[in-house]
Amino acid sequence: MNAVTIFFLRAKSWQIFALVIGLCVSGQILAAMSLIRSIESPDELLKVPLGFGIVNVLMMCCLLGWYWSIGTFLSSRVPSALRLKSGFFRFALVYPAIYLLFFMWAFKSLTLHAVLFLLIFSLHLLAMFCLFYLLYFVSKSLVLAETCKPASFNDYAGPFFLIWFFPIGIWFIQPRINRQYMESLCASRMP
Repeated sequence: MNAVTIFFLRAKSWQIFALVIGLCVSGQILAAMSLIRSIESPDELLKVPLGFGIVNVLMMCCLLGWYWSIGTFLSSRVPSALRLKSGFFRFALVYPAIYLLFFMWAFKSLTLHAVLFLLIFSLHLLAMFCLFYLLYFVSKSLVLAETCKPASFNDYAGPFFLIWFFPIGIWFIQPRINRQYMESLCASRMP
């Protein structure tokens, strides 16, 4: 495991909350400052400020890093017969960040052609699907790692919605992940 994975697996709920929400709030502050400056020059109103974009990409990378860390770790804890395939999981981790960069680049110009709009709309739907797949993968892997038996949607619906509503769910999900990590450490130390 690398340092990023270990950080996300050992971190307390408040640390992950502060990291992601702190980046989100600072991005909103940068956007508000840009909006105030645009009052003086209205042609700048719809342009995405660079600082806002960078902070949003950092926030997305932190959130995707958390998904990646817990998804790969929990998947490794699941018995191989029950383990979810990780091919699309990897794609779903990378695509939303790439799409966010493309989205910000596309909206840098004020002229949005119909073809570009259709392209962005379809790419946006794919990004949304990837994010929901990440929720599915992580929540189901959590339940499979905890129970070591097959799980239906009813079994992992709670973690799914808790992860989806991140600011609230992190307080319930992260302690479960911490427990799984500590159990894996204890199991690896036993002869």
